Amino acid sequence: MATIKGQNLRILLHQPASLVRPACIAAATSCTAHIALQLQDDSNKDDDNDWVQQEPVGVNWEVDVEALVVNDGEGGYTVDELIVGNEYDVKFSRTLGTMNRTTTNSRVNMTGTAILSDLTINAQVGNIATYTAKLTGNGELYQES
Repeated sequence: MATIKGQNLRILLHQPASLVRPACIAAATSCTAHIALQLQDDSNKDDDNDWVQQEPVGVNWEVDVEALVVNDGEGGYTVDELIVGNEYDVKFSRTLGTMNRTTTNSRVNMTGTAILSDLTINAQVGNIATYTAKLTGNGELYQES
C-alpha cells in the first residue's frame, strides 16, 4: 500500500468571478478537510429502551489551512489576498509537480463552494508569522473521481 505525504494534499482556491485559474494556498504548512453529519435526537416516550434515537438532518463541511505569511505567493494565494466573507470555489486535492501545485486524479479530490469564515494571523516576536484560515462549506461537497 502506497502512502500519500502531507505536501501532496493541498487546498486550492478560485474566486467565482475571477478568470484566474485555481491556485494553492501559498506556503501552507498543513490543511484539513472536515465533513460532519448533523444528527438530531429523535427519541420519544413510546421508545421501549433507554437508548437515544438519532436522525440525520444535514451534512456540513469545512477546510482549514495553516500557512506562513509571505511577501510573494509565487502564483498561490497569500494572506493579503484572502477576504473574510468572500465566497471561493474550494478544491481539496492530491497534487504533484513543481512545488506540489499540479492536481492529479484521486479519490481524495473534493470540490465545493465555501465562505472564508475565519482568518487568524499569528505574529510572535522572534518567530515566523503564520496564519490560519477556515473556509465553511456553502452547499454540497462533490467528490471527484
